[in-house]
Order: sequence, then structure tokens, then C-alpha cells
Amino acid sequence: MEIFRKKDIPWRIIDGKALLVNPKTSLLYPLNETGARIWELLDGKIETNSIAAVIMDEFDVNKDEARRDVQEFVNSLTEAGLAQKL
Repeated sequence: MEIFRKKDIPWRIIDGKALLVNPKTSLLYPLNETGARIWELLDGKIETNSIAAVIMDEFDVNKDEARRDVQEFVNSLTEAGLAQKL
């Protein structure tokens, strides 16, 4: 499944972590290093399975855990209005 971060979401990476702001709700979303990396990869050109492979390599987690965690995280971003499925 391809997913992308919404263009109207302001965000910054600071010390490897990310801070996102939903302008519609004014809510802040702090992301840890793993979440920040997933967010960076959500460009709409890479599928979630490929993102999970990157996370698996960069954060030393097994394939099943990476896939499950990426999918859950992407779902939460979508529900929060920060990302959108293609």
C-alpha cells in the first residue's frame, strides 16, 4: 500500500526526532527516531512493505515486527489526518 504525508502538515526533524503539527486541529505530534524515519519515507513513492524493510535494516528489528509496527504507525498517522493512502 502506498501512502504519503500530507503536504499541509508542517514538520521538523530535531536531533533525529520529528515534530508534526496538524493545522486543522492545532495538535502537536512528537515522533521518536523510528517514527521520524517512517515519516521521512512517506513520499507516496514507496510502499509500506519497503518502508518496513528500511526500518528492519536501520533499527535492527525482525521482518514481522517491522511490518506490523509500520502498518500500525501508518494507520495512526492516517487516522490523525497527517497522512493519506493513495
